Amino acid sequence: MTPEQQERFLQNNQRFQNLPPEQQGQIRQRLEAWNRLTPGQQQALRDRQHVWEQMTPEQRRYVQQSVFPRWKELPPARRQALLQRLHSLRDMSEADRQAKLNDPAFTQGLSSEDREMLGQLAHLHVGMAPDPPGM
Repeated sequence: MTPEQQERFLQNNQRFQNLPPEQQGQIRQRLEAWNRLTPGQQQALRDRQHVWEQMTPEQRRYVQQSVFPRWKELPPARRQALLQRLHSLRDMSEADRQAKLNDPAFTQGLSSEDREMLGQLAHLHVGMAPDPPGM
């Protein structure tokens, strides 16, 4: 929807209108932030949301309690190195992905902790397109 259509929707949505003003403000801010994203950034967020929805509750809990806290502590250069490798695994089958993760040339320069995190994120398909049905 265009920003104008979004505003009309919010004005005519009873559930939105019944929310406290603070919550309405937060929703408007998030919508404005979404509208500032490029189409590629929006698609990347949709892809991440799809991956998140496919995870089991146990996987989500593990990511929230273990992986994300460690990820936030990584220096930007290490995060970028992991992200680059994750993106290169993006369109691979699970078998090809695992083979690549076991390739010393692919993980060269990563610490054992970084290799472990890369494997965990790749296994959970974080930052990747989902496998096609039947994989």
